[in-house]
Amino acid sequence: MYLGQRWATKLAAKVVQGLPEKYMYPHPDMCTIKHEDHAQCLKLIQKAMEDDAQKKQVTKLYETVGVYLGYALAQYCEFYKIDHVMILGRMSKGAGGDIMLNTAKKVLQTEFPEYAGIQFHSADDHFKAVGQCIAAAALPTINK
Repeated sequence: MYLGQRWATKLAAKVVQGLPEKYMYPHPDMCTIKHEDHAQCLKLIQKAMEDDAQKKQVTKLYETVGVYLGYALAQYCEFYKIDHVMILGRMSKGAGGDIMLNTAKKVLQTEFPEYAGIQFHSADDHFKAVGQCIAAAALPTINK
């Protein structure tokens, strides 16, 4: 499952004060395959999370993404037996990432108690930032 930073960057304009227009979805720069603008926007979201004046609003963004994650996991559980989930990627860094994961757990406990036993695993913040690289390196080889 991939829930990347684009989930957050689409919501950024609703919670981050002073966000440059080029980082506001659907600005053309945010509607391309390019990764750089989304990465910079996510850094601004994370910076806003550290600002006491913005923290309450930005927390709502992380809670929203956590709800998405919780419901997505429950849907996947309809097809796969999931006992462990490895959480990687820049979106999961810092206090916001903790809020996202705790919200996802709460969704599972409240809405899908049969899946509440899923264990979440994550790396340190350095490895979270390069999560996709770790995931790609861990992919098994498929022999044809």
